[in-house]
Amino acid sequence: MFENAAKKYGLVALALILLFAICFSDNGVVAYLKLRSRIVTVDASIRKLEGQNKEFKGEIDRLQRDDRYLEDMARRKFGFIREGEKVYRIEK
Repeated sequence: MFENAAKKYGLVALALILLFAICFSDNGVVAYLKLRSRIVTVDASIRKLEGQNKEFKGEIDRLQRDDRYLEDMARRKFGFIREGEKVYRIEK
């Protein structure tokens, strides 16, 4: 009777140890779930950056092909003016 109980509890203990190892080891279920979550986050970041990259490529293309747009950007960003124009600065 003692042997049956020892075998029974021994198998239960072994099963619990294996279950713990499967769940919490470096390659276990918990690590897998954390990794999956990180993959989702990185994928979303990649999609966002790809969208921004597409916008920047469009901006570069427009700056290379559209002289009026290039002039407008230079005027706004760097304060360029055409020859003969006057700039009036109004301070508050």
